Amino acid sequence: MFSAFCLVFVITLTAAATWSLVDDGRGSEAEATVLDVEQRGARTFVTVQFSTSGGEVCEADFRVAVDANRSVTTGDRMRVHHSKSEPCLSVREVGDHSRWYMILIAPVLLTVFGTLAYVSWRRPRPPLPLRYAGMP
Repeated sequence: MFSAFCLVFVITLTAAATWSLVDDGRGSEAEATVLDVEQRGARTFVTVQFSTSGGEVCEADFRVAVDANRSVTTGDRMRVHHSKSEPCLSVREVGDHSRWYMILIAPVLLTVFGTLAYVSWRRPRPPLPLRYAGMP
């Protein structure tokens, strides 16, 4: 039962990740102004404001993943990429390709849980007839 639940969960997660990547690919880039920079240990988080091609003004927070942008300060400009359907919620810096990891991990999880589900659901083999009991 656990493997069946995990298989359905991984299939759903793979579909959602695929849709998210397609939506992100249909998005566009914009020039953003850095409003705030916060250092949390070795991580840098920024708050940016930008305008979409449709004229919507968005403000977004995200973790900096591109080394060139780790030294940004308040007031600097940086390029961001936003999705088409949710431009203010799905924002990342240009050059950040971390979203592709899920599409690489998903086939491995599908294979593992698919195999587990097959093993647990397959019909057991009938026992050998007694006349073959002593044979190798």
